[in-house]
Amino acid sequence: MLSDSFINQLIACSKVITTSPRKEMITDRQHLKNDMKVCSKDGQYNFSVFMRKNDIFEENFSIGLIYHPTDVPESIVLIRCNGPHGSHELFQHHNKYHIHISTEENMKLGVKPERHAIITNEYSTYQEALKFFIKKCNIEGTDKYFSFVKQLSLFK
Repeated sequence: MLSDSFINQLIACSKVITTSPRKEMITDRQHLKNDMKVCSKDGQYNFSVFMRKNDIFEENFSIGLIYHPTDVPESIVLIRCNGPHGSHELFQHHNKYHIHISTEENMKLGVKPERHAIITNEYSTYQEALKFFIKKCNIEGTDKYFSFVKQLSLFK
């Protein structure tokens, strides 16, 4: 079980890319997909990053950081940045841009750790979300793979 403080530490720690993302996203069942592996700069923690985007509705996307602890077999999605992906009667955030963050409480309850979600105005496109995610997760060297990361924004 991870504490909220440790979850935030894992999200924020400096990370380097250990397995590069593909140059182009691949198509799999109406989704464009890409992945990369990262580790903390000190080599202590291992993570993977997933990037998914619907090939028809580009605003329907998900970008997430998965923590792979060495002492337990289960991996944990720490943070997930999503675009709107339809309405849901229980989860009002589904039809807006939102961020899922794992919580200690959800782990104790036995539900998806990242079930907690907040609506965000930090991004409104896949590229903006990826830029936000990279900064939030402190991943270094990404401009080599994602040229738009260094581009200036007129709004932020």
